[in-house]
Amino acid sequence: MDLQDTIEKYVMQLKNENRTLKTVAKVCRQIMATLYDTYFPDAEALRPGPKSLCPDSDILTISWLLELIGKDSECAGYKLITSELSDLFPFLPERSRFNRRRRNLCHASEKLRQVLIHFLPDDERFIVDSFPIPLCDFKRVPSS
Repeated sequence: MDLQDTIEKYVMQLKNENRTLKTVAKVCRQIMATLYDTYFPDAEALRPGPKSLCPDSDILTISWLLELIGKDSECAGYKLITSELSDLFPFLPERSRFNRRRRNLCHASEKLRQVLIHFLPDDERFIVDSFPIPLCDFKRVPSS
């Protein structure tokens, strides 16, 4: 079974179940573990230091889930995951270590996004993120 068939099999699980955060997280975890093991097979073994109980694929899964649900605060996102999905991700590192690993995995995350783009059908429709980004902040003018 090739990679695309495997991913499609996992995605079909979402069509047959209620789409709660837990079921979406389970499917995303399976997809991320498959992609990470395919494109970065020995990454965790080559890392110096003791082996972490929480794999990189789980960190990436949680990162993508937090982006999906719109949690941009690292602290709030971590609290949500630990309260809602602690049974699915039992070996999460503490918050600062989690966020540090999440930031260090940004290149792997981008590579896996590019891989997933190739699995999507070519289409003329696009999603535009319309979240406003401030270009400059207004500062207080000191009183004279």
